[in-house]
Amino acid sequence: MTALQAECDRLVALGATQLRRVEPAPPLEAGFIVLTDPEGNEFCLD
Repeated sequence: MTALQAECDRLVALGATQLRRVEPAPPLEAGFIVLTDPEGNEFCLD
């Protein structure tokens, strides 16, 4: 999650908006971060 947050911070500096962060819940789920681009399109970092 540290690497994902670093990338999220970089994208936010470029105009993205962080919507939510989902912490990992092993073994079924890896963590991810949901953002929107400047036009409002959602995307995930995972």
